[in-house]
Amino acid sequence: MKATASHTLRIFGRTLAVTSIILPVSELERGHALHQTKCAKCHGFENPADYEIDELTDDIMPEMARKAKLDMVGEKAVLAYLLAARKMPVQENPAAR
Repeated sequence: MKATASHTLRIFGRTLAVTSIILPVSELERGHALHQTKCAKCHGFENPADYEIDELTDDIMPEMARKAKLDMVGEKAVLAYLLAARKMPVQENPAAR
């Protein structure tokens, strides 16, 4: 299945509306799973919208992929997930109230 403007993906208890990225949903799910198993071992989820796209693609991901020992396919999956997550509106966690 390809992600389209009408497709949503449930991540972190929030619904991610996948808009301008056309990828198999499985690729985004793989990126999320890799982020959880590799990246989250060292740090929590940082909102990718806090960073410019070129900063994510050119600086942050190559360095973090090296540290997490991700291969090129894994790096691309995590990057796709982060770029899709940039489109997700920041929502307040009702459990944190």
